[in-house]
Amino acid sequence: MAVKPTPRVQFRLRITSGDDIAVGPGKVDLLEAIASTGSITAAARQLGMSYRRAWLLVDTMNRCFEEPVVAAEAGGKRGGGTRSPG
Repeated sequence: MAVKPTPRVQFRLRITSGDDIAVGPGKVDLLEAIASTGSITAAARQLGMSYRRAWLLVDTMNRCFEEPVVAAEAGGKRGGGTRSPG
């Protein structure tokens, strides 16, 4: 006889701004990866998504809040990077 898994309740929190999802589980994962790697590119790679997808998610978050959630710095002599508040 097969063992039945125990039922459980799970919630997925999403914060919306108009029609946009400002924050959801995937965006939280992306923010954590950006904080640990210091780079949108490295965070995207770590999560198995394209840079373009990661950038679009960051752009949506930044547009939904008064202050930027992630501030990107262009590359150059000092190199690029990203900063997230907190």
